[in-house]
Amino acid sequence: MYTMTAQILQRGGHCGYDMNTRGSILMNRNDMDTYRKTDDEANILNGKISSAIEGYEQITLEELKNSDASLMSRKESKYLMTFDQCLELISGLDGDYMILDVDECKMSGYETEYYDDDSFTSYHQHHNGKANRYKLRARHYLSSDEYYIEVKEKKNTGVTVKNRIEISESSEMSEEEYDRFLRMSFPFDYHEFHPVISVEYKRVTLVSKKMNERITLDFDLTFKNSEKVYSFPAVVIGEVKMDKSITSSKALTYIRTLGIRERSFSKYCIGVSLIYSHLKHNRFKPNLLFLSRISGSEAIC
Repeated sequence: MYTMTAQILQRGGHCGYDMNTRGSILMNRNDMDTYRKTDDEANILNGKISSAIEGYEQITLEELKNSDASLMSRKESKYLMTFDQCLELISGLDGDYMILDVDECKMSGYETEYYDDDSFTSYHQHHNGKANRYKLRARHYLSSDEYYIEVKEKKNTGVTVKNRIEISESSEMSEEEYDRFLRMSFPFDYHEFHPVISVEYKRVTLVSKKMNERITLDFDLTFKNSEKVYSFPAVVIGEVKMDKSITSSKALTYIRTLGIRERSFSKYCIGVSLIYSHLKHNRFKPNLLFLSRISGSEAIC
């Protein structure tokens, strides 16, 4: 079993395999379905996004971190949309939102590794509708080359709180400080948790000029472990993150205008449902069916 302590100290050993050799993962095609994108698909999508965001005013990562729009405690709403709907949304919000620029990169790559125990406690908490629930993950922000251990807590009030600690090479935190952070932020014994899936995607972040709100648009999505890979390059997961006091915004209004409905959508839970198909996933079946439909894939549940 992997231990969180070992993973933290390695600062980049991920998900039971080396992320730097992810292209050489051995796949058993006889007993699984595999959905993978091509480089051509990815390049086409990147080009369309680049054109759509070209006229946006920019905000830097440092400016975002120092603003109220960092929103470590917030309410969230999620939306599953087609790539064309995403392009329409970006076009419709130009002038009212800025785009996050990280070291001259406006499309940021993310690699997120999710941890669970042998019983999949975090997964089942969500599946069973537990109001207060937690997810533990290690995230690599490729544009800034920063690594964090993150604990995401969903409260029964609907508010999401994210606590994190940097584990990049430049971090000077001691093992005792990592241990203290996890014990204070995470209600389970983190030593029992190990990597179960990795989720990779690209993200465009729009930041409101008028209120404490930002919109993330995640595309080129891949779920995988050391044996299976599922890719959905043209599906977009949109998320509106805002201050708890805000009730409406231009983004929310425009999303409704496009006929996009709010959905409870967890990348972690969908990824686990796909890769560990033996686990109960009734609660997530509507999203799995919708994902199949808008991606043009055959049934995946």
